[in-house]
This record gives sequence, structure tokens and C-alpha cells, in this order.
Amino acid sequence: MKYHRFGFGSAALAAVLLLGSAGQALASQVMYDGVGFIFGQQTVTDSFSVSGPGTLTVTLQDMSFPSPLANLDLVVSTPQGLLGPEAGAGTTSYKLSGAEQVYVQALATAEGPLDAGVYGLDVMWKPSIAPVPLPASLALLASGLMLLAWQHRRPARAE
Repeated sequence: MKYHRFGFGSAALAAVLLLGSAGQALASQVMYDGVGFIFGQQTVTDSFSVSGPGTLTVTLQDMSFPSPLANLDLVVSTPQGLLGPEAGAGTTSYKLSGAEQVYVQALATAEGPLDAGVYGLDVMWKPSIAPVPLPASLALLASGLMLLAWQHRRPARAE
């Protein structure tokens, strides 16, 4: 009868995967990722709720379709006021101190033969909570798996 042997290489790989991932992780949340159409001169406003302190990153870009926009600006505010000065196309980050409603406003002017244009807007939220370390039990699990692999590796007695 043939047995499948759990080799030391597999145990080492499992340990590297477990221990390599041990650390701290903070997840970013995509709040909005899309495109919009502009006809003539237009203002588009979206609102987002953030759950606590963190960093809001807003990327506004001109898609240059069917022709580049003549003007593209960004204003980010809360009910208390503006978070910063008016920004153009590009990426801008804002530090928020608590949970609140955030308003992202894109102001654009389209010109050209169709008097139309397309813009892209991405809004990312990264909370600034204390990072949560993975428990030390992962290291114990990995060492136990390596011990099992080492013991299983001993040659079987001839019968």
C-alpha cells in the first residue's frame, strides 16, 4: 500500500506562507470608482459617509473622450466646510478626524464639436485605526506542522 508523504518542502512552504503573512494590515475601501459624462458646463456632486478617522483619497481625471475637457476641477467638503482648496485633475488626499458626511464635487467644462466630455472619479477611504497584529498562534501552528513533517519523514521500518 502506498502512502502520500507530507514532505518537509510542503511544511516549509506552509510555514513561510503563514509567517510571511504575519504582520499588520489595514484595508482600503473603494467608495466610488466610475466615469461620468459632461455636456457643456456642469457640476456633479456625490456624497459619502466615512466611519471614523482616516484618509480620503480622491482621483479626478480627464478621459479625453471625445475631446479633452476645457476645465476640470475638484472640491471636497463636509457639512462644516471645505477640506482644502479647489484642486484640478489628479490625486488629492485629505485627513479626516472622525465619522462624517463627505461631499465630492467635480466641476467641468466641455468644448469641441460635440460640446461633451468624459471624466473619471475614484474615491478611496483608508481608516486610521490601530493595526491589528496576527496572533502568535500562527507561529505555533507553523512550528507544529514542521515537527509533524519532520517526524513523518523518518523512514518506515521494513516488515
